Amino acid sequence: MLAKSKWTATATMRDSETATRRISAQGSSPSEAKRLLKLKLEARKEDNEAQAVLGLKRAEDERQAADEAKRALNRRTFAYVAHRWLKAARSKGMALSSLVRYQDLLRLHLEPAFGDEDISAIDIVQLDDFLQEFVERGQISQARSLRSLLMNVFGYAHKKQFVPFNPARATDSIKPKTSTPTALTGVELESIRDAVARYMRPEPGRGGPTPSVPVDLIIDTMLGGGGLRIGEALALRWTDLDLEGEEPTLRVLGTTVEVRNDQNNGTGLHRQPRTKTKSSMRAVRVPEWLRTRLAEAPRNPNSDLVFCTKSGKPLSRSNVYRALKKALDDAGIEHFVLHDLRKTVATAVDKYEGLAAASSILGHSNTVITQASYVERAELKADVRATLDAFAPR
Repeated sequence: MLAKSKWTATATMRDSETATRRISAQGSSPSEAKRLLKLKLEARKEDNEAQAVLGLKRAEDERQAADEAKRALNRRTFAYVAHRWLKAARSKGMALSSLVRYQDLLRLHLEPAFGDEDISAIDIVQLDDFLQEFVERGQISQARSLRSLLMNVFGYAHKKQFVPFNPARATDSIKPKTSTPTALTGVELESIRDAVARYMRPEPGRGGPTPSVPVDLIIDTMLGGGGLRIGEALALRWTDLDLEGEEPTLRVLGTTVEVRNDQNNGTGLHRQPRTKTKSSMRAVRVPEWLRTRLAEAPRNPNSDLVFCTKSGKPLSRSNVYRALKKALDDAGIEHFVLHDLRKTVATAVDKYEGLAAASSILGHSNTVITQASYVERAELKADVRATLDAFAPR
């Protein structure tokens, strides 16, 4: 009670989780003081609730602004733009094998290096330094593939106005490794065939299951099919062969490709219904000996593929390589890869039929790559002595 019959009512009120306030009100009687205190508390409570709502709205606005800023930043990162380009390339019909290769290059190399960076902040020096690391390690082919991919991504970024120009085009060009193509000699090829034949038909008393990968027929098909790539050979179907016609033919219409982590194409080994390039789609007249070999080969009732697993799925290249390595190791043969067969065919056809025929049979778009990378250069050049006789002294 106060002087002149004034009464005071007090209460403690929490304004927030950490702050409390003492609230008081005066009245002419205890009940009046309590009534006024109650009104004060209710007004204070309403004010606190309004402040809380305002604070929550402010916090939500700040969060939304931060999220929008983050999304805006993410829409400008190298990874975001690169995957947009990859999606666009897929929609335009890029070969599955190319998509898989680019996905791997992005995942393994480009995203770790540039993924979270604003694509407009990546400059020529950064790209040059990145590519040079591969060159210095001797990974020339990898460096060339990465540079090609960077030019594609930044070209797309320029088109969509993410960057003012394509910095990848200004990076130093990377020259391919220069090597002299080497074809197998007749003796070398025969020794390889003998080694594979022994592997396919183990000697009596030798343990182990019968090999399930027909390496011998795969090699014969690559040779007799005009220097097929291993992926082209493994993608052959019986419907691609005409073994009954007057001129037996083999049509190259696909290749095999290993797919990893691709939601659009699934995962695992696939037969891709297109070849490495458009010019690789071709029909080849095959020799009689290969017609006979293929006609006598067993067929899997679960698949149209010439080479497949027991369940009818495509054979993987790694399984073929593993079987070939076992056969060659047992025979003590080193430094042979299946791609040598392609070079051997190219060299033989060039020698007897000319470079244009070699380029055509291999499925190249022109003779430049055939001559540079597949045909072994002959030490003894063409016999032009009759022409040179014109320069004899008189």
